[in-house]
Amino acid sequence: MDRSARLAASLCCALALACSSTAPATHDPVKPPAPVALPSGVTTCDVLGATSPAGTCRLYDTQAKAFATAPDPLARRAYLYDRWLDLWHKPEGQVVERRTRRAVKPEEAESVWSDEALLETYDDEGDSANWTGHAGIAAAFRYIATGASADYDRLAAAVKAQLLQFEATGMEGYLARHHYAGVPPGTQILNQKAVRWRSPGDHNAFDIPAAQLSQFPAYYTAGVDTGGQHVATQASWEGHTSIDAWSGPLHFFPVAIPLVKDAALKARMVRHYTCFLKRLRLFHITNLSKNTRLQSDLAGYLAQGLVNKDPGDPDLSKTDDIWGFYLPQYNVNSAANYPRACPDQPNWEPAEAEVIDASASTATSKMLLLFLRQGEGDAKDAMDFAYYPSVRGGDGVMLHAYATAAHQMTGDDTWLRWRDELLIGKANAAEVMRTVGSFAIPKACSNYYRLQNTYTAHFVRLLTEEPGPSLDFANYLWSQKYAAREIAPLRDALFEVEYAASTGKKGARLDTALADLASLGGTPALLDSPRRDYDVDSEANPPSGITVAPAPQADVALCKAGVTVLGIHIEGSAADPWERFADPALPVMARPPKNFMWEKDPYWAKRVAGAGAGSQQYEGLDLTMPYWIGRAFGVIPDPHLVLAWGPAQ
Repeated sequence: MDRSARLAASLCCALALACSSTAPATHDPVKPPAPVALPSGVTTCDVLGATSPAGTCRLYDTQAKAFATAPDPLARRAYLYDRWLDLWHKPEGQVVERRTRRAVKPEEAESVWSDEALLETYDDEGDSANWTGHAGIAAAFRYIATGASADYDRLAAAVKAQLLQFEATGMEGYLARHHYAGVPPGTQILNQKAVRWRSPGDHNAFDIPAAQLSQFPAYYTAGVDTGGQHVATQASWEGHTSIDAWSGPLHFFPVAIPLVKDAALKARMVRHYTCFLKRLRLFHITNLSKNTRLQSDLAGYLAQGLVNKDPGDPDLSKTDDIWGFYLPQYNVNSAANYPRACPDQPNWEPAEAEVIDASASTATSKMLLLFLRQGEGDAKDAMDFAYYPSVRGGDGVMLHAYATAAHQMTGDDTWLRWRDELLIGKANAAEVMRTVGSFAIPKACSNYYRLQNTYTAHFVRLLTEEPGPSLDFANYLWSQKYAAREIAPLRDALFEVEYAASTGKKGARLDTALADLASLGGTPALLDSPRRDYDVDSEANPPSGITVAPAPQADVALCKAGVTVLGIHIEGSAADPWERFADPALPVMARPPKNFMWEKDPYWAKRVAGAGAGSQQYEGLDLTMPYWIGRAFGVIPDPHLVLAWGPAQ
């Protein structure tokens, strides 16, 4: 996609509601659990199968008061996946994937596939901030579910790991995708060390400031011994952090902070969380209804059957004002003047230069320049990303959740005023949230589902919202927009668990969701093996009750046609008329495996990974996150198992 197409796509997404989602739920606040009751001499541990002078870390049945000999299979798999996560997917606490030099078979032992000589590199570090937050959420609810002191220590470690992704930048409230010891390309990567290839001229790579280095491992600056030689290292962090990566700490910290015992640790969490919100700047586009060309473009696009509103929902094609909340980007050109310290307060008004009158003769050029700042290019005034709560329901859901959480963390009513007066009063976010689930892109157009980042934000809002009209509205969105509309066809077990946890109600789809979790593992034939990118093809032999067929040709044509906005034609997607899609959504183990199944295409019936299938190993968070949330809220029955030191089996 060329530069003009990228900027036009951004403009279309902003003005034509191409994205939607987000909101929190839960009547009961997060509370520290009662300590688990164990017999004298039995102490908890955190990694299944670990060994120490105290013995072997094993599953202990607190009801039978004995070490388990036939533990609940799903509970054991959750602990097993947590083991692999902690040992092999968390260099310096940051969650990553593993890529091996050859395909690994499901039955190969951990001692084989974890061998450092087999490790080619870590992967998906660019999303590590997000996955580290997901792992932190799972750790928080594991501690709530068990009350084990070792699980509290594990949660505290997750908090510290996420905080270092902020502190690597040296800027309060500004997050790194991940931090690492940079080494020359081709260097042998090491187990349990955050070592990554750093190429000269990488515009996403920045040096960790000298003042911050004492917080990081010595090898970040002293070098590493690898491949039979000592290799110099460069303490580094990756920037240009995406809106999705930010979802990690923004969802994790509100859940964790009521559980954290260390006041200094809490203060660091609050500082970075609120400083992020204070860094958000504003732009305002006015008089959109007076721009006849734009109105015509949008009306033509939306008239293709993409919008299916409920009675009483707003007509966003008639929006007159758009408010944007954006994070200024730290890059090679903005670095010299980028503010390191936390702003004194949140922004309430845009700068004069960032107010655009859509009826003025200069409006088109100004809007194009505005959206160009959200593309690639490292301009001095570039944006990392922008929220559009005036036209995207999911963006309003997220910002509402974050402001509510900031108030819950601090007790500062400034955040409720910022939410109610600016986000809702001026940006009209509450009304726009009613459009969640109204915009339906055909299956053939996209295979990325971002919804779990938005609905988990809403779940967090429900955990932190005080009783009253705002919580009532949040529950309305949760049940009538998310559960009944947007998520209903997707067979999404994470959502169904979060919904049951937050409402105390067993939804109609919960049994199916729990069955999907019980079946989620490495392969159908060997569930207790790591999640890897094995070939899965549900086209030739679809599961019972599933039909597989090409998308309607009208949908393919719509995907390919694209749209013209303000004279710029946005190319459509490369929709394949022969691609086949499942109906209804596939069971989770019949879908091509990915790193987090709840954001992937539930209708994709065929994927051929080629000769290397089995060389990418995932973290297993798509199992452990819903499992531990379900356990904490009683959605998944308590098997009375904790990890404790005991004799080897």
